[in-house]
Amino acid sequence: MRRSETNIYNNNRIEVVDVLRGFALLGIFLRHFISRFDYSYGTHAHNRFLSKIDRFIEAADYHFLLDKTYPIFALLFGFSMFLVEKSSGEKSPTRSFQRLLSLIPFACLNAIFFPDGDILGLYVMVGLIVLLFVKLPSKWLPYIAVFFLLQPLIWIQMVINFFDGNFSIISYNSSSYIKDVESTIANGTILDIIWTNLTKGQIGNFLWALEVGRISQTIGLILLGFYLGKSGRFEVFIGRGTRNLRYLIIPFLIIIGSMMFGKYALETPVAKEVTLLLSNWSGLSFAFIYIILIIFIYQIFPAHYFSPLRFYGRMSLTNYISQSIIGGILFAPFALNGAAYLSTTSIVVLFTIVTVGQILFSKYWLNKNHYGPLELYWRRMSLYSFK
Repeated sequence: MRRSETNIYNNNRIEVVDVLRGFALLGIFLRHFISRFDYSYGTHAHNRFLSKIDRFIEAADYHFLLDKTYPIFALLFGFSMFLVEKSSGEKSPTRSFQRLLSLIPFACLNAIFFPDGDILGLYVMVGLIVLLFVKLPSKWLPYIAVFFLLQPLIWIQMVINFFDGNFSIISYNSSSYIKDVESTIANGTILDIIWTNLTKGQIGNFLWALEVGRISQTIGLILLGFYLGKSGRFEVFIGRGTRNLRYLIIPFLIIIGSMMFGKYALETPVAKEVTLLLSNWSGLSFAFIYIILIIFIYQIFPAHYFSPLRFYGRMSLTNYISQSIIGGILFAPFALNGAAYLSTTSIVVLFTIVTVGQILFSKYWLNKNHYGPLELYWRRMSLYSFK
């Protein structure tokens, strides 16, 4: 049963996009909580039964969350860039540029509490690159997006390794920066921690993203999201609803192929590069499976069932930064240091409490305001004129 056009659109917003964004945020946040916001490798409960639950949660996190919901968020960021261009008309280049630069203060605030996992600063740098590409003819954009999603740097490194080359183009020593950050967090003063997080933390995070192909993937996804919006293909895809299930065969085949081929590549000189490639493509395939299934489910159930995710997604910036602050307070050694003693099961319980609180606050706030608190400031900063 296809939902009518009036139910898909509300105040010029595509509601299912907010649902998808809310789902992506939930996946990203649960991943952050389980990883203790990178403040520790974690601990297990002493009780045997609870310890088994800990390991089950960690296995589920690895197979269904790790690098699998982040691509949804990146794709929708590109779609949002298109919406900004569309709403700005002739002023779109300046508006999009200001919007990205206005994200820098929020990235810095987030990096203080989550130095190794900030994506906002990465989005600023990648977004500026994408703004150059979107000036090209629209028909070129999907091919450029696919080029970046294919991970060209990793392929070049594979060719070098096949010829016994000792030169590496995908190793940038990010671990040394990350170790410096961890050492400062464990032993430094608050001012030392803030400065290190904003400098070495951001540099280390950027270099890590370059090493594992995250930057190339993000450029491709943001470009793809922009193109899908500009060409109208995303709206068509949403409108098809239940008929999109046939597209599940492609990502399923990629995932199965990655699992099978990965075993044969372990003994080759390019095992590391093949693992990176397959991991990127497998995570991307999971993301598209989630997108297809959520749009399918959204079409067959009443819209109010999805209102928690919709409210959550509409306040994505506020919820993202507030959860990083909460995570920093809960897990950082300079705060409550929960990473040292909280089991994975107890952390999931904490995540549930925090998330329910955020959803209730999002619903309360958006019933009285059109934008979330930080979204409003971001909008005002991006619209500010310096004339």
